[in-house]
Amino acid sequence: MGRYHERSGYRIVTAVFGLGLLILGGYVCVFGELDAVLRYLVGSVILLLGGDLVLSALRRKESLLSKLGPLP
Repeated sequence: MGRYHERSGYRIVTAVFGLGLLILGGYVCVFGELDAVLRYLVGSVILLLGGDLVLSALRRKESLLSKLGPLP
């Protein structure tokens, strides 16, 4: 048995959450009610995290969000 991030169920949930973040990041970049620089900065960070989740699920590796540790 492999590590937890190599299991298919975890990978599917990670990929779906990553796709949701990609959609959210694109939405923030296009329709955000913020200053242009802040809108693109926040949208880019969300896109980066979503892309990392999707790629991590495909590569069977840990994502950046999973390395943050347990949040309170």
